[in-house]
Amino acid sequence: MSVILERFADGVFTITLNRPEKKNAMSLELLKGLFEAIGRAEAQNASIIVIRGAGKTFCAGGDVLEFRESAQIEVQIDCMADYLHKGIQKIRTVSAIVIAVVEGLAFGAGMSLSLACDITVAEKKAIMNMAYRRIGLTPDGGGSFFLSRLIGAKKFNELYLFSRNVNMQEASDLGLVNFVFGEEELEERLGSLIAELKGLAMEPMRKFKELVNLSLFSGLATHLDKERLYVAELGGRPEFNKRLDAVLKR
Repeated sequence: MSVILERFADGVFTITLNRPEKKNAMSLELLKGLFEAIGRAEAQNASIIVIRGAGKTFCAGGDVLEFRESAQIEVQIDCMADYLHKGIQKIRTVSAIVIAVVEGLAFGAGMSLSLACDITVAEKKAIMNMAYRRIGLTPDGGGSFFLSRLIGAKKFNELYLFSRNVNMQEASDLGLVNFVFGEEELEERLGSLIAELKGLAMEPMRKFKELVNLSLFSGLATHLDKERLYVAELGGRPEFNKRLDAVLKR
């Protein structure tokens, strides 16, 4: 079974993270597949890219079982962060408008992925959590880059240090999501938003996205390199293994 599903129709390229039994936790295979799928969407000149998760869950973050089973955890995390960060950069540089559809939960790198997208649509019962602190890691996937810019340093510090759940009312108030819909209306409202965006000319959308990147996200590549360095370094420490064991026991 493919861990990434793709569908391209009427200019809309839908990418589905497909590990529902793992709450779409990010394995190395999934991260590589996500990066390559965004590249295929770009090659087909998609005007809209939708990223969502199978099983009514967006993404539980990195696959901690894959961390534990690796003979060299630090190397494994570094490789996974590499592909994650390639995907994040592609989301920001691709001409298409990228929409994240958050259902269930978006934890850790799953939250970072949703923040990197141009628009985030959420189901009202979904939950976000930075989660990294729970296993003794710093953020990756641009989480410390996007979140601090979206909500400011004080609130960013709070969400990372206390690792608390953020419901979609708060996420909307903080500017982490654009639209919050009930489960029964989500698909219809998402379709309406996509139809409205498809009516826009591609060239202005592309130039608008370039302006957003210049205004808010200059320096992303350098920041991602630093995130990757720190998360891999901390992944090799005994404290990480201790916290990971505690999480797995729960």
